Amino acid sequence: MAHRPLIGVVPLWDDTLNSLWMLPGYFDGIIEAGGIPVMLPLTDDETTIGQLVSQCDGFLVTGGHDVDPERYGEAAGPKTVKLCKAR
Repeated sequence: MAHRPLIGVVPLWDDTLNSLWMLPGYFDGIIEAGGIPVMLPLTDDETTIGQLVSQCDGFLVTGGHDVDPERYGEAAGPKTVKLCKAR
């Protein structure tokens, strides 16, 4: 059996339910392309991140909350939408 790539998927965050969630289309697309989708935890633990990076063949950063521009040395602009620092 051929190796199927393991694809880590960054989940969405629901403030109201205090919950991670995922649109099924993201997983469906990865499966249709021959991969195995895995929903990632929202963590800043470097050991956990290192293990995930070493085990996953690729990553999908889903749409949704903007990535905080401070993460890449910029300030939020007029088109920046709701932020989720954990994402």
